Amino acid sequence: MSVRFCSHPQKAVLTVLMAGLALAVAACGGGSSTTGGGSSGTPIPPISSATNTPVLAASPTTTTQSAATITLGFQVFSGATTVTIKAGQAVTFDDTNGGPHNLVTGTHGAFSQEAGAPKEFTSSGIMFAGGDKVVIMFPTAGTYHITCTFHPPMQATVTVSA
Repeated sequence: MSVRFCSHPQKAVLTVLMAGLALAVAACGGGSSTTGGGSSGTPIPPISSATNTPVLAASPTTTTQSAATITLGFQVFSGATTVTIKAGQAVTFDDTNGGPHNLVTGTHGAFSQEAGAPKEFTSSGIMFAGGDKVVIMFPTAGTYHITCTFHPPMQATVTVSA
């Protein structure tokens, strides 16, 4: 094998990166996409090509239409931060413009259990990455305070009437 040196630094870097990628691909082998490379043969689920937009609803058999949207921006809620809906309706939390967020019930970045809040709002919160849209149904009347544990100034309120 011979090595050629390039007089253009950008091309040299690209060549090294491409060679590294080729080695990495070769090291992975050309085996089946449903079994691991180890000796255990443990199935590996296929990687989805779908966009990162999980949708959570009250139950897998229920289609919930969103009555309101709260948009997550870069370290802030952008647009409406207070929404009013009826019990059984949903709010879409749209993180198409933001970046990682973790929403919980509470204020100033601190979780607090709020009676009647949707089950998705636990102490571990609902994780978002840029591009996520999550639909949450609010079945019980009440006022729910939503905050981001990563960005304590982020405050939103969902008021649910009977």
